[in-house]
Amino acid sequence: MNRAVLVAGLRTPFGRAGKGAYANTRPDELAIKLLRGHRTQYPTLWHDPLDDFVVGCAYPEGEQGYNLARMLAIGLGCTAPGVTVNRLCASSLEAAAIAASRIRAGWGRRYLVAGVESMSRIPRRGAHFSESDQIRETNPFAYVPNGDTAEYVARLYPHLTRSMQEAFAARSHELAAAAFDKGRYRAQIHPYLIERDEFIRVPVDREKMQNLAPAFDPTGVVTAATSSPLTDGATCGLILDWESAMQSGLPWGLEIIEAAAAHVAPELMGLGPVAATQIVLDRGGVTPAELQAIEMNEAFAIQVLASIDLLSLPMERVNTWGGAIALGHPLGASGLRLLITLLDRLAERAEPGALGLATLCVGGGQGMSVLGRLTKLT
Repeated sequence: MNRAVLVAGLRTPFGRAGKGAYANTRPDELAIKLLRGHRTQYPTLWHDPLDDFVVGCAYPEGEQGYNLARMLAIGLGCTAPGVTVNRLCASSLEAAAIAASRIRAGWGRRYLVAGVESMSRIPRRGAHFSESDQIRETNPFAYVPNGDTAEYVARLYPHLTRSMQEAFAARSHELAAAAFDKGRYRAQIHPYLIERDEFIRVPVDREKMQNLAPAFDPTGVVTAATSSPLTDGATCGLILDWESAMQSGLPWGLEIIEAAAAHVAPELMGLGPVAATQIVLDRGGVTPAELQAIEMNEAFAIQVLASIDLLSLPMERVNTWGGAIALGHPLGASGLRLLITLLDRLAERAEPGALGLATLCVGGGQGMSVLGRLTKLT
């Protein structure tokens, strides 16, 4: 089977939806700014033809509509077709998995992948969302809001207290700030209007956290401080076959060796990483202790803590550069952000063959995980 390798990941800093740097920027134009930056930074990687351009977007309508991928290719003057993928929060992770699977099947060699979301300009659930009575009759939780799912998980695992969730959120901010201060995000950030993610708050005001009202259930434990913020942003990278990756001139790549999506009850959406990760670990013959780096999307602190518990993941290897609570969560762009950070974290260790995991929960009761291996290219 052919080998598929992620290289040259790049992203915009993530902006605060509604009032941040990108609130007045069209998402398609934000993505083009990033992709032009990628072409400038990695010119030799753009010389050879692309087999396809796969873009993840959770709400592909309005300014993100009309097959966004193909429109971006045209806007770039890029000689590639384009397909837009929607698996909600896992959309760009799915984009990477599709590209990798095509390469592994021998159907192509070079794929541009990206993710974009403007939560400022495209409303959650889309502009004309409408629930189906028939679907709701089949499952009354079919359309449960994601915030409510966090409270359902919290009720299942009451030992994961509000205080523990707040401590995890504080950890996210502190680790993200430290990673930026040490220059660890420099290689993956393409500055546009801002130079770092807008949400990081240090020192963390734990007293203010403790005094916040619950965000979704007046009797609950999940607050704005322990939830990912509404975010605008874009991500991109290349998935190459082994020969192309070895000719890239780059020092490291992330070989994608397993990918899986799984389903859980809609109201337990936050546990999606558990089901999906069990699949990729079983198929890869890997134990949690063998994972040197883990990137789990922090939709809510409670669902990350529960997933870590259920999977017996080593906390000291999870999101050590911070996570979405501090960095932001631009839905369709987040999955690829996890993969890019996973590659950068493993490359910092410089241990060829080191294994890593990228995983996240997905609206509607899903999870998706990708198992990767650090590969030395030069």
